[in-house]
Amino acid sequence: MTNKESTQLFARFASGLRNLGFRIWDFGFGIWARNSAIRIPHSAFRNARGFTLLEIMVALAILATGIVTVLELFGGSLRLGSKASQRTQAVIYAQNVMDRVLAKERLEDGQDSGEFPGGYRWQARVQEVHPPEEEGKRLQSNREQATDFFHLKEIEVGVFWSEGVGQQSYLLRSLRTQTDQPEQQSP
Repeated sequence: MTNKESTQLFARFASGLRNLGFRIWDFGFGIWARNSAIRIPHSAFRNARGFTLLEIMVALAILATGIVTVLELFGGSLRLGSKASQRTQAVIYAQNVMDRVLAKERLEDGQDSGEFPGGYRWQARVQEVHPPEEEGKRLQSNREQATDFFHLKEIEVGVFWSEGVGQQSYLLRSLRTQTDQPEQQSP
């Protein structure tokens, strides 16, 4: 008997049992009908295509792992985007403060600080830089003191903000020369 013939025979047999009021269950090892001990061999279903429970569970586990990985990638990219946005904002604030300091006609030594919206704080420091004595003499050898008319100012601007549990900072440094006009000596 071929598989096709056995399948057709089983279908007729199951149809007859259903007509008599029996319910039919497939437990994997055979077909059972309610209120009877008739066992139909499982060989009739050997060529039937389908997935086992184990195959479905493995497929779902792989799918779940893939979904979790993709969600973590999205979360990571959002965090990186947020950090980049905060750092960019800090750079813009630091450049604004630096521009304000450099726009002054005369720089005085000292510190200044303030706040920006979004939890950013800034601090600016201006101080004179004195070259080593040997270089000063080489630069202006015909004057009594090397820094009489020439002043080198260092400007440092820092922007600080909180990120997570720590504090982040961005520093800008620049140098600017400042010259004093020598006083005219009267004859």
